Amino acid sequence: MAEVAPAGGGPNRMFIVIAAGLIGLLVLGAIAVGGILIIPQIFRPAATPTVRIAVAPTATRALPTATLPPPTDTPAPTATLVVSGGLTPVVSAATATVTATVAVTGTVTGTPTGQLPKSGLGEDLLLLAAGVVLVLVIFAARRVRSAGTA
Repeated sequence: MAEVAPAGGGPNRMFIVIAAGLIGLLVLGAIAVGGILIIPQIFRPAATPTVRIAVAPTATRALPTATLPPPTDTPAPTATLVVSGGLTPVVSAATATVTATVAVTGTVTGTPTGQLPKSGLGEDLLLLAAGVVLVLVIFAARRVRSAGTA
């Protein structure tokens, strides 16, 4: 005898419904991003025409200008510990031990601006890893669900 497939579709139907919903959300997100990029250009005021004035060239002498290197995003220097004085050995004749004292002055500070430097891909990699984990959880749930009905 031939086996008859269940009329409800079983667990495959639920998976297809969830997959279609996720694809729909992806398409909706792509439309939203496109809208955010295109709508401001539509409502931008038209550029005003530029007027060019022809000027007769005159004899001038150009002075050399100094070019500065572009600024870098390096933090300002912080305070360092300073050792003042020297070692002052204290010798005890009875116990024959030598101790030394060192005076340390100064303050230690963190980053000078209170902000982290602008570098790295931490947020992007975290979002990518979260997406990979989500996909793995979906496939693991699918596998467990299909193994339970067999």
